[in-house]
Amino acid sequence: MAEANILYPNQTIGILGDSISSPTLLYFAKKMGFNVGMYSSNENSKTIRLADYKYIGPMDDKQTLKMFAERCDVVVYNSPSINSEVIRYISQFTSVPQSDSLLDIIQDRLIERSFFETLNINMAPYATIVTLEDIYQAINSIGYPAILKPIQRGLLGDKELVIKNQADIVAASGLLDSGTYIMESFVEHDTDYSIIVTRQMDGTTVVFPIVEVIYNGEQIMTAFTPVKLDPSVEKEMNRITNEIAKNIDYVGTFEVSLFLAKSGSIYVNRVAPILSPAGFLFDFAANTNEFEQHIRAIAGLPLTKIIAGIPTVFQAIRKKEYQRVQTQWVIKGNWHFSFYGNKTDNPNDSIGHILIPTKSISDTLMKVEATSIWNDINFKSKYEKN
Repeated sequence: MAEANILYPNQTIGILGDSISSPTLLYFAKKMGFNVGMYSSNENSKTIRLADYKYIGPMDDKQTLKMFAERCDVVVYNSPSINSEVIRYISQFTSVPQSDSLLDIIQDRLIERSFFETLNINMAPYATIVTLEDIYQAINSIGYPAILKPIQRGLLGDKELVIKNQADIVAASGLLDSGTYIMESFVEHDTDYSIIVTRQMDGTTVVFPIVEVIYNGEQIMTAFTPVKLDPSVEKEMNRITNEIAKNIDYVGTFEVSLFLAKSGSIYVNRVAPILSPAGFLFDFAANTNEFEQHIRAIAGLPLTKIIAGIPTVFQAIRKKEYQRVQTQWVIKGNWHFSFYGNKTDNPNDSIGHILIPTKSISDTLMKVEATSIWNDINFKSKYEKN
């Protein structure tokens, strides 16, 4: 007998909004027997082309959103920038297990930090900034360097300002005319981590192995697992992740980003309701991946217990690297290439990635470095450590 809270094959999962991981999410949904509807503002989206039901329109097109939602048994989103008002609207017409509350938390940096404070989670010192005088007063306690960020993520172009000395403060006046900011301390650190976790409807969680990541700006360029961590640090990172998971109203896979300061302290950077590039590793590095776990949670199915797999390195491919990557495509038998099919004019946009299962993380990072394709990535600091 079918249970009401379980999604069965031939029912429909809707995907709201596009991202580089949407085609893979669609693939796993269809592999598990579901029909897939897609809502996007991009009529040339690869996911739109692959979907069973296609809806094209802006995110404020309530009529089309309603038709999309009513066609789906559940809807999922895969972006931290989806407006939570859209989720509340479509929830009148279908089930959205991820809900809107995590979006409300992360899209306002002040609410996000209040959330972390409530859980007694360590984060970079910060202050709310409305006027230049606020900066002059706060910088004494926060110290240099500091970063000025708009309170609302995604608004004002998310333009940030690094304040290295008192002379830089004057440059903030133009930014503050457009809204409230926060100023946070830049905590010196060498190592960033990502933890991928899936949460079920009853609050049960399954956590993937910790991934070490290398960023270029906000973009994950390189990632690998397993990582070398002091057992007490690993235990604390997992405790923090589970504490966050216990206190959010969310079903599905999400990412917790952390970093380890030179002092040895662990800081949380952000929580994001996304299928992260850091999790792409688990095609080889575990017995299941973040996509299948996400769908299982959304569908009300039991989650797979994680068994660690093969050590694996992830390397992003930006548009500007595509021509040079073609040589590696031809000669590297153990490099597994994926391309997203996204059209972009930005040379720094990710258009694909490489997964490299390996016996040695260090040796593989050295080989990636030896291609001279990714010269803006500091591989040496990682392979010398590993």
